[in-house]
Amino acid sequence: MKVLHINQSDISGGAAIAGYRLHQGLLGQGADSRLLVWRPKTISDRVDYAARLAILDKLTAPITQQLGLYYINKLGTFTIPKHSFYKNADVLNFHVLHGGSRGYFNYLAIPSLTKRKPAVFTFHDMWSFTGHCAYSYDCDRWKRGCGKCPDLNIYPAIPKDNTHIEWKLKNWAYSHSNLTIVTPSRWLCEQA
Repeated sequence: MKVLHINQSDISGGAAIAGYRLHQGLLGQGADSRLLVWRPKTISDRVDYAARLAILDKLTAPITQQLGLYYINKLGTFTIPKHSFYKNADVLNFHVLHGGSRGYFNYLAIPSLTKRKPAVFTFHDMWSFTGHCAYSYDCDRWKRGCGKCPDLNIYPAIPKDNTHIEWKLKNWAYSHSNLTIVTPSRWLCEQA
């Protein structure tokens, strides 16, 4: 089996380390495992940079940030199918798709990426099903669609509240994707 992990980093951060351990475990079982990441820290022919269109990202960022929509300006995500790691993969494993305030991955690409390949999406935190926050603390607005966010400074901080639209866009992307969602804990599974 050929597995492609898509993550913010290979070994920098908790979810990156978890994804890397899974990658190493799959290699140990004889699988062909590779990582496509935003910030690679290791040097390996099995790890490569995720696609970026830096100039386009920079030009579109002020517009999407003004609208309060984050990460959807990362148009390089739509070029992932051209990468040899993607072309050769049998299955995708998405990990952390956010990466601070700048981000690296456009979650609206998930339907097109999973149209050709089945995928597992490992939720390492709550970001994937909230309007913006990686951990919601006492807020449960994400259960009803977010909006009127009580704390825009929760990681990853955002300057403008469009959490309801962001929540709807994420749900649209997942409902139009070939995804199996997994979590590393029972608690996170119960939240998702």
